[in-house]
Amino acid sequence: MVGRLTATNGRIRQIGSALALPGALILSALGMASAISSPEHWWLGWITLLPMFHAIRVLTPSRAALCGGVWGASVFSFCLGAFDTTVSLTAQSFVVMSAVPALYAFLGARLTARVGFSPYLLALGWMGVEFALAPVGLRHGLVASTQDGGLLLGAFGSFTGYVLIAFLVAYVNATLLSALHSVQAAARGARLVARAGDDPKPVVLDAAFYHFFLQVCRARPRAPPAR
Repeated sequence: MVGRLTATNGRIRQIGSALALPGALILSALGMASAISSPEHWWLGWITLLPMFHAIRVLTPSRAALCGGVWGASVFSFCLGAFDTTVSLTAQSFVVMSAVPALYAFLGARLTARVGFSPYLLALGWMGVEFALAPVGLRHGLVASTQDGGLLLGAFGSFTGYVLIAFLVAYVNATLLSALHSVQAAARGARLVARAGDDPKPVVLDAAFYHFFLQVCRARPRAPPAR
């Protein structure tokens, strides 16, 4: 009986782990579409790319590309459902919004496998995504369009300026993800310390601050994809 319950719990955990990233990607796409269509939700732009960058960091290029395609198609679908006029709701736009993030995630995962996870390089690559998405019809690009309710767009008056905003937003997303992974790694180390009888709190706090400081101050390549 106990063995069956253990096996069932293991299967539930496996299913939950398998659905976690797709669910996060869909929620991220919903946040992106909401930030584009509603200026008051501009703050979502600063966190909505986290699942995409997580896929780039830990998955193989082919799986990361699949995640990128799901994310782009979901963004288009949510814009379609909201009848958002900022996006050209055509078949061509659907193909572009699905294919471009998929290609970006594929190349990003390959780059990460070679040099490690670099927020700076990924943010530079996102500038190319903004140019590639121009046929979709977004007046301010994709990521920069999330800042219609913020202060950044008022300081820029050209498409090049909007791409620079997209670079900044993508860089903050990737840096935040690196910091979160560093804190998670510190917490795992602290659990090992706790098992040995020491107080884990100083270890977690010191390591979290140290890694967050490094990630914010400069781009620091991380480990290649784990799977």
